[in-house]
This record gives sequence, C-alpha cells and structure tokens, in this order.
Amino acid sequence: MIRKRTCIFGEVLFDHFPNGTRVLGGAPFNVAWHLQAFGKGPLLCSRIGNDPDGASITAAMREWDMDTCELQLDPALATGRVEVTISGGEPAYDILWPCAWDAIDPPARRGDIGLLYHGSLALRETRSRSALEHIRQGNPPLVFIDVNLRAPWWRREAVLETLHGAHWVKLSAEELAKLAGPALDAPGFLRQHA
Repeated sequence: MIRKRTCIFGEVLFDHFPNGTRVLGGAPFNVAWHLQAFGKGPLLCSRIGNDPDGASITAAMREWDMDTCELQLDPALATGRVEVTISGGEPAYDILWPCAWDAIDPPARRGDIGLLYHGSLALRETRSRSALEHIRQGNPPLVFIDVNLRAPWWRREAVLETLHGAHWVKLSAEELAKLAGPALDAPGFLRQHA
C-alpha cells in the first residue's frame, strides 16, 4: 500500500529586512517546516538557485530532516528573495522577479499525494503553473489553497481558476474583498468558485 503524503507546492525564499537581517520563509515553506516539526514528513516541491541562499535552504532542510527530493536546483535563476520595507508600521514587499520558484518542474511522482497545499504567489509564471496543473491532474483527494495576493503578481481570473476543486481556501478579509468585488457575499462567492 502506498503511503499518502502531504505535498507542499510553491515558493521558498529569504525575506530581507532594512536592518540587514534575513529570514527563511515563503508561505509554502513555512507550512512544510511546521508540518515537519509535527512529524508529518511533508514533500516540499519548490526550486532554488545554485547560489549561497539556495545552499542555506538545503542545509536548513537537511538539519531539520526534511525531504529534499523535490527541492529542485536551477542553474541560472537565483533563489527567491523579498525586500521588505516598513512604513507607518505596515510592511511592504518587493518580490524579486524572476527567481527559481518561477520555474518549478512537476514532481517525479504524484500518485502518492494525499493532500496538496499550494499558494497563489508561485503561480505567477507559466512553468510553475504548469507544474501545479500536472499535480492537480493526479486528482489529489484533498486540496488546500493559501491565497496570497501581492501586487503586481496576481490576476483575479487566474486566482479564481485555482479555487475550483479546492476543499479549503485560506484568505484574509481584504483578499476576499479583492476577489469578490463590491457585491461581497462571502459564502455565495466561495460556493460559486470552489
């Protein structure tokens, strides 16, 4: 019997702050890291650059005993990076483009996926969108979508299309308002698009 795994698809990156610190993250990576802490052994499907940041990510994952078999290495594109600025107590994000997670390839296997988690940010480029579509064509029994609307890296129609077939959708009230528009009927909107 094949053991079903949780597949986490999307970005892994470093947030760079004005004071010079950098923090390993990206919503999908954070979910994978927390699942690993709970002993769930997730499969992270992402892509890093052949650079010092990519090496740091690989080392951190190995130190935490995370599975790196679907952590892809890009020979040309850099590891994801976000420049964070804070103004009036509110953060703003400059998500650098292009980067390695814009070019995720489909995983080697998809038949052993029991739950698929993915965000919307890593779908800004065709190659990563195609890889996710390949995974979803394997009909994972459960799909969890983490909506993350970061200008200018999202289009309403594309995000709505990803919601079809989802079992769970995580989004903020602000993101729901952006997707649903002025006639905000949250339950009706989600029923229509899920």
